[in-house]
Amino acid sequence: MRRFFYHPGDEAAGCVAISDAEAHHIRTVLRMRPGDTAELLDGAGGALTGEIERISADSVSFRILSRRTEPESGSPLTLVMALLKGKKMDKVVQKAAELGVSRFVPVITRYCEPQGRDSQLFDRWQRIMLEACKQCGRLRLMEISPPQPLHGLHFPAESQKIMPWENETASSFAAAGVQPGQPLILLIGPEGGFHPAEVEQAKHWGFRTVSLGPRVLRAETAAVAAAALAQHLLGNLEPPEHPIFY
Repeated sequence: MRRFFYHPGDEAAGCVAISDAEAHHIRTVLRMRPGDTAELLDGAGGALTGEIERISADSVSFRILSRRTEPESGSPLTLVMALLKGKKMDKVVQKAAELGVSRFVPVITRYCEPQGRDSQLFDRWQRIMLEACKQCGRLRLMEISPPQPLHGLHFPAESQKIMPWENETASSFAAAGVQPGQPLILLIGPEGGFHPAEVEQAKHWGFRTVSLGPRVLRAETAAVAAAALAQHLLGNLEPPEHPIFY
């Protein structure tokens, strides 16, 4: 079933009106017609099944057939990711959204190369995230922060904190003691790795350095592998519970 995002404020009297880019996609690209059904996501854990009633030049109106909700994870994962070159960051944003990362925080470190204007990067990542959420059926949007310097971040004391690091030889990810039911922050470095001063600062913040195995991974691979491991240990990759319909 096709999926589209809507704003809850666009719902009235058992119908939802979708406009702008989503309406253009429905009408012109997909060529959907009255009577076709789709899943409409509000980005905050709610979804509607709707049937197209009317298509106009600037909007598409759906009649609501059913609703369902998805509970929020009790173990949210934040991925703090150093900026990568080229389109590598786009891929990390896409896969993070698919893996259920709650918050994505791009950071500027000593050895990364800032690219382009922050506003342009942010807008592109938002589009990539939305498409990834539609593709995988994710009901809650991943929050994306604008790029910011690593030294300017604040990390909550109550969060679990893990930093995969290529020079760690004693502690594995599995031995990091990840506890389900608590927020977890992952810190991933750029292609050139972290500067020694950044590693020491991260440890001061409470991050535990871990190894991702005997091979040195590309930064984008390390991000996806670490996020998958973290979600598994947090219990966020368990089979879905039955959704709540109403």
